[in-house]
Amino acid sequence: MKIWKTTLLTGILFTAVISAIFYTSCTQDACNNVNCLNGGSCGNGVCRCPSGYEGPQCQTLSTARFLGGYAGYTSCNNTQQVIDSAFITAGDAINTVNVKMNSISPKILQGYVNNNESTYSIVVTNNDSFLVSSTFYERIFTITLQSDNSLSIHEYEENIFNTVPSGNPDTIINKCTFLGFKY
Repeated sequence: MKIWKTTLLTGILFTAVISAIFYTSCTQDACNNVNCLNGGSCGNGVCRCPSGYEGPQCQTLSTARFLGGYAGYTSCNNTQQVIDSAFITAGDAINTVNVKMNSISPKILQGYVNNNESTYSIVVTNNDSFLVSSTFYERIFTITLQSDNSLSIHEYEENIFNTVPSGNPDTIINKCTFLGFKY
């Protein structure tokens, strides 16, 4: 009877060891069938995209969601809304765009797309103060996109000469907001 117990125990252990060997040898690399495009790299079955690209396989330019025309309105300093439009085209470099608005035409804003999975925005890199005769004023634009079709452009003209102790401008000369939807 003792030999049967030993044989049965040996058989069970042998089967467990063989099963473990087969299981581990059959486990595949999660990145085997993942094809990351545009210089993306795979980690744990998911593509990590380089700057300027997004999507499951890094197949889409980050700027693509912004491109097109937007119809809406602009209001400055809480005044009456004026019909306005914005048109966004691809820039010369990867991840850059050009923004043209009727209300600031012929000026074309240039910026780069900043995305962090929850907010999509355009960072405008050029200052074009209306008060060009003075170096004390700066015009800042913040451009955000929601649900891939609702665009908001906030424009602030600030007096950067008079600052409070925190270093922030104390006077906003002009504040305009464009709200538009992709057409």
